[in-house]
Amino acid sequence: MVVEATLLQDYSKHKLLEYADSFRELADSFLEDNCVKETSEDAEMTSQEERQIMIWNRQLSEQRSVFAGQLREVSQMIETVAKENCRIEYLEEKKYRQIVKELRSEGIQINSLIFVQADDNHRICSASMRSTRRGVISAEDVAGYLSVLLNIRLIPWKNSSYYIGVTDEIYLFYEEPAYHVLTGVAKATKETEKISGDNYEIFEYGEGCTAVLLSDGMGSGEQAYKSSSMVLDLMQRFLDTGFSPRASVQMINGALLTGCELSGSSTLDCCSIDLYQGICRLCKVGAAPSFLKRDNMVEQISSHNLPLGLMGTPEMEYQERKLEDGDYIILLSDGIYDAMNRGLGEGALSEIISRLQTKNPNELANDILRFVLQQCRGQVKDDMTVLVTGIWERSRRE
Repeated sequence: MVVEATLLQDYSKHKLLEYADSFRELADSFLEDNCVKETSEDAEMTSQEERQIMIWNRQLSEQRSVFAGQLREVSQMIETVAKENCRIEYLEEKKYRQIVKELRSEGIQINSLIFVQADDNHRICSASMRSTRRGVISAEDVAGYLSVLLNIRLIPWKNSSYYIGVTDEIYLFYEEPAYHVLTGVAKATKETEKISGDNYEIFEYGEGCTAVLLSDGMGSGEQAYKSSSMVLDLMQRFLDTGFSPRASVQMINGALLTGCELSGSSTLDCCSIDLYQGICRLCKVGAAPSFLKRDNMVEQISSHNLPLGLMGTPEMEYQERKLEDGDYIILLSDGIYDAMNRGLGEGALSEIISRLQTKNPNELANDILRFVLQQCRGQVKDDMTVLVTGIWERSRRE
């Protein structure tokens, strides 16, 4: 039997929407205060003390605007969660009894089993269960049993307990995504520095999403490293929390503008891949061009904006691509283009990438870096990073 329902009751939804309105109103109040302060300033101020006060007031106004933007992002996220609708699917009684019987023989007592179908059509299995025998039974073991019994490939939710306990608990299992990715990296550090200002991160977040991040801290050495590292750390935290890439960028830019000893301007390349649908979403802020390689065809994806931490409202280039089995997404730092311009020129990079036939992402990244180093005769004037992510359909490869 299939029952249309929502994960949150009407009362809970109503409360969440009230919270969202409260955050939005609070953000508006900060902006209203800014307007009053700015219009009340005396344009005829001439003394050094009065000019200093005016500078402080403007800095406070900018920080209020940043904070107001952050409150709006929180409001939007709460509203999005509140409006999410899911479909709950109950198993037929005969099928449910069969699963209970089979798992009991494996030492697992099932008390309830339902499916929740999200808006993008992938399913989550929620099971209340406990172990009834001595010895260790892992959630992965149960996922394997359920996959066979339900004819659906399931994997444990990353935040569920790893082992099945002796008391009743709820365990979540996700339908395995249709795609999987492998990532390779190749780097070269500026010859006058011991540490690269480029940083990258690859991690899973949410349900079936993989993020590939690359940040180039402005300048070089330890300060550039700290700046780009902070950007990636904040980006990972925000994405894990549930913020969208767009909202995360806004929040990080605000954090950089408030100023601290580690802050500074940095570029950001955020490649978010939905492994259920095979959709890649690229968010670029001041970043070098990226490439989508499909067999011998290569598409360049460019942006024309400033790095993070330079403007109150960051400009973002946001593009989306539907990926196919065997595609590669290639992210590059600025040092790659600086080196190419000392040889054939950056325009030749697309053609060079199209000729490379390597299938392994790590080997492909090294082949690209090796060619670029040849163009600059081994003189590394800026940090270089090549990040290659390949995507494959599971049904074809496994």
